[in-house]
Amino acid sequence: MIIYLLAALLAAVPVAAAGQDQPRFRIGAYYEGSILNDKNLTNFFGQSQKNLPGFEASVHTMYNIDVWASYRIYTARTETTFYGLVDKFKLNQASLGLLYRPVIWKIFEPFIGTGLEIYSYSEKVEGDTAIPETSGNALGFHVQAGTYVKIYKFLAAKVFFRLNGVKKTLDNVLPDGSSKLNLGGKEFGAGLVFKF
Repeated sequence: MIIYLLAALLAAVPVAAAGQDQPRFRIGAYYEGSILNDKNLTNFFGQSQKNLPGFEASVHTMYNIDVWASYRIYTARTETTFYGLVDKFKLNQASLGLLYRPVIWKIFEPFIGTGLEIYSYSEKVEGDTAIPETSGNALGFHVQAGTYVKIYKFLAAKVFFRLNGVKKTLDNVLPDGSSKLNLGGKEFGAGLVFKF
């Protein structure tokens, strides 16, 4: 709903002339809060939100549109109830998509975007155990919105909100009776972006 409202707002505001100079590349780092949807994972590892760093890059392709990519790693660990062995979960999250970033104001550059989520995950119980390591891949989508805030000509701050939809069908049923691993969720954060 927020994405539709923002898109309607941006469409109603006149944009700058097409010939205006825009930086070709943007590279940045950010810090985000990440909340996974899967209750089996968050309850087992005892964490509903993780704070983690991420990296991003984008290329300006044509007027108002950037090709954008991002990468971050979600990790969690706990101990098994009976034997007290360390159980580690790792989720590599890569995003690839398009950003619509009209040049409206000199200081603020709001954007909306959509694209693919490409995940790989693994879970391993360490120590003397017969429990095998599990791993897999999952594909989904995201929508996002936010704004860049100009600091200098070559540097901007960024705030964003991203909503991910990523599910993986499993061979075995989870404790709650579900046969899908819901790796989607919400991400929100801020960072710095270098423009050149």
